[in-house]
Amino acid sequence: MSVFEPVGALISIGGAILYTVGGLNPQRLAFSSEARFPAHATPSGLLYQKTGLGERSLSIEATTFPHVMGGLDNYAILTAHHQSQATVPLVRLKGNYLGLVSGLCVIQSLEADEEKLHPFDGVGRQIDVTIGILMMPAGIAAGSNISSLGGLLL
Repeated sequence: MSVFEPVGALISIGGAILYTVGGLNPQRLAFSSEARFPAHATPSGLLYQKTGLGERSLSIEATTFPHVMGGLDNYAILTAHHQSQATVPLVRLKGNYLGLVSGLCVIQSLEADEEKLHPFDGVGRQIDVTIGILMMPAGIAAGSNISSLGGLLL
Protein backbone atom coordinates (compact mmCIF):
# COMPACT_ATOMS: atom_id res chain seq x y z
CA MET A 1 0.00 0.00 0.00
CA SER A 2 1.39 3.36 -1.00
CA VAL A 3 1.44 6.45 1.20
CA PHE A 4 1.25 8.58 -1.95
CA GLU A 5 -1.51 8.44 -4.53
CA PRO A 6 0.03 7.99 -7.99
CA VAL A 7 0.21 11.41 -9.62
CA GLY A 8 1.27 12.45 -13.10
CA ALA A 9 1.71 9.33 -15.20
CA LEU A 10 4.81 9.86 -17.33
CA ILE A 11 5.19 6.65 -19.31
CA SER A 12 2.89 3.75 -20.09
CA ILE A 13 4.49 0.52 -21.30
CA GLY A 14 1.59 -1.79 -22.04
CA GLY A 15 -0.22 -2.15 -18.71
CA ALA A 16 2.65 -0.78 -16.60
CA ILE A 17 2.43 2.91 -15.74
CA LEU A 18 5.43 4.84 -14.43
CA TYR A 19 4.41 7.82 -12.27
CA THR A 20 6.10 11.07 -11.26
CA VAL A 21 5.12 10.59 -7.61
CA GLY A 22 4.20 7.20 -6.25
CA GLY A 23 5.03 3.81 -7.64
CA LEU A 24 7.85 3.16 -10.09
CA ASN A 25 9.35 6.59 -10.77
CA PRO A 26 11.32 7.20 -14.01
CA GLN A 27 14.64 8.93 -13.37
CA ARG A 28 16.44 8.83 -16.72
CA LEU A 29 15.55 8.18 -20.37
CA ALA A 30 18.09 7.43 -23.11
CA PHE A 31 17.02 7.09 -26.76
CA SER A 32 19.20 5.59 -29.48
CA SER A 33 18.55 5.31 -33.21
CA GLU A 34 20.60 4.55 -36.30
CA ALA A 35 20.16 4.95 -40.04
CA ARG A 36 22.04 2.86 -42.58
CA PHE A 37 24.04 4.46 -45.41
CA PRO A 38 26.31 1.89 -47.12
CA ALA A 39 29.01 3.40 -49.35
CA HIS A 40 29.62 2.36 -52.96
CA ALA A 41 32.84 3.23 -54.76
CA THR A 42 32.40 5.14 -58.03
CA PRO A 43 34.99 6.74 -60.32
CA SER A 44 34.10 10.17 -58.92
CA GLY A 45 34.27 9.11 -55.25
CA LEU A 46 31.89 7.43 -52.83
CA LEU A 47 28.16 7.22 -53.39
CA TYR A 48 25.98 6.67 -50.32
CA GLN A 49 22.71 4.78 -50.51
CA LYS A 50 19.90 5.18 -47.98
CA THR A 51 18.76 1.71 -46.93
CA GLY A 52 16.43 2.65 -44.08
CA LEU A 53 16.41 2.95 -40.36
CA GLY A 54 18.14 0.47 -38.13
CA GLU A 55 17.39 -0.38 -34.52
CA ARG A 56 15.61 2.20 -32.36
CA SER A 57 15.94 1.63 -28.64
CA LEU A 58 14.99 3.35 -25.42
CA SER A 59 16.49 2.80 -22.00
CA ILE A 60 14.50 3.85 -18.93
CA GLU A 61 15.98 3.98 -15.45
CA ALA A 62 13.36 4.03 -12.71
CA THR A 63 13.41 3.71 -8.95
CA THR A 64 10.97 3.02 -6.15
CA PHE A 65 10.87 2.74 -2.40
CA PRO A 66 8.27 -0.07 -2.26
CA HIS A 67 7.47 0.15 1.46
CA VAL A 68 6.56 3.83 1.09
CA MET A 69 5.60 4.38 -2.54
CA GLY A 70 4.61 0.95 -3.88
CA GLY A 71 5.60 0.25 -7.47
CA LEU A 72 6.11 -3.51 -7.34
CA ASP A 73 2.81 -4.05 -9.19
CA ASN A 74 4.10 -2.15 -12.21
CA TYR A 75 7.41 -4.00 -12.00
CA ALA A 76 5.46 -7.30 -12.06
CA ILE A 77 3.59 -6.17 -15.20
CA LEU A 78 6.89 -5.22 -16.87
CA THR A 79 8.29 -8.64 -15.94
CA ALA A 80 5.25 -10.38 -17.46
CA HIS A 81 5.57 -8.35 -20.69
CA HIS A 82 9.28 -9.21 -20.84
CA GLN A 83 8.89 -12.94 -20.15
CA SER A 84 6.03 -13.33 -22.65
CA GLN A 85 7.96 -11.26 -25.23
CA ALA A 86 4.75 -9.33 -25.86
CA THR A 87 4.55 -6.40 -28.26
CA VAL A 88 2.94 -3.55 -26.30
CA PRO A 89 2.18 0.13 -26.93
CA LEU A 90 4.50 2.82 -25.53
CA VAL A 91 2.87 6.14 -24.57
CA ARG A 92 4.70 9.08 -23.03
CA LEU A 93 2.89 11.94 -21.34
CA LYS A 94 4.20 15.38 -22.27
CA GLY A 95 3.33 18.89 -21.02
CA ASN A 96 -0.34 19.82 -20.56
CA TYR A 97 -1.25 16.12 -20.40
CA LEU A 98 -0.52 15.64 -24.10
CA GLY A 99 0.15 11.96 -24.74
CA LEU A 100 2.76 11.04 -27.34
CA VAL A 101 2.15 7.57 -28.80
CA SER A 102 5.64 6.32 -29.56
CA GLY A 103 4.50 3.09 -31.22
CA LEU A 104 4.80 -0.58 -30.42
CA CYS A 105 7.73 -1.97 -28.47
CA VAL A 106 9.12 -5.04 -26.76
CA ILE A 107 11.06 -5.16 -23.53
CA GLN A 108 14.45 -6.46 -24.61
CA SER A 109 16.11 -6.33 -21.19
CA LEU A 110 14.93 -5.84 -17.63
CA GLU A 111 17.24 -5.37 -14.66
CA ALA A 112 16.43 -4.78 -10.99
CA ASP A 113 18.79 -3.83 -8.18
CA GLU A 114 17.47 -4.09 -4.62
CA GLU A 115 19.32 -2.34 -1.81
CA LYS A 116 19.06 -2.54 1.96
CA LEU A 117 16.75 -5.51 2.33
CA HIS A 118 13.92 -5.00 4.81
CA PRO A 119 14.19 -7.36 7.81
CA PHE A 120 10.49 -8.33 7.84
CA ASP A 121 9.75 -9.17 4.19
CA GLY A 122 13.18 -9.36 2.53
CA VAL A 123 12.26 -6.82 -0.15
CA GLY A 124 14.76 -4.07 -0.84
CA ARG A 125 13.97 -0.68 0.66
CA GLN A 126 15.09 0.88 -2.62
CA ILE A 127 14.70 -0.87 -5.96
CA ASP A 128 16.35 0.51 -9.09
CA VAL A 129 14.98 -0.83 -12.38
CA THR A 130 16.51 -0.50 -15.85
CA ILE A 131 14.17 -1.24 -18.78
CA GLY A 132 15.69 -1.80 -22.22
CA ILE A 133 13.03 -1.21 -24.88
CA LEU A 134 13.29 -2.08 -28.55
CA MET A 135 10.90 -0.10 -30.79
CA MET A 136 9.14 -2.12 -33.47
CA PRO A 137 8.87 -0.94 -37.11
CA ALA A 138 5.57 0.69 -38.12
CA GLY A 139 4.23 -2.34 -40.05
CA ILE A 140 4.89 -4.93 -37.32
CA ALA A 141 1.28 -5.02 -36.03
CA ALA A 142 0.10 -7.64 -38.53
CA GLY A 143 0.65 -11.16 -37.26
CA SER A 144 2.63 -10.33 -34.12
CA ASN A 145 1.97 -11.13 -30.50
CA ILE A 146 0.38 -7.85 -29.40
CA SER A 147 -0.59 -7.96 -25.75
CA SER A 148 -3.32 -5.93 -24.11
CA LEU A 149 -3.87 -5.47 -20.41
CA GLY A 150 -6.87 -7.82 -20.62
CA GLY A 151 -4.78 -10.49 -22.32
CA LEU A 152 -1.96 -10.09 -19.82
CA LEU A 153 -3.99 -10.60 -16.64
CA LEU A 154 -5.16 -14.20 -17.01
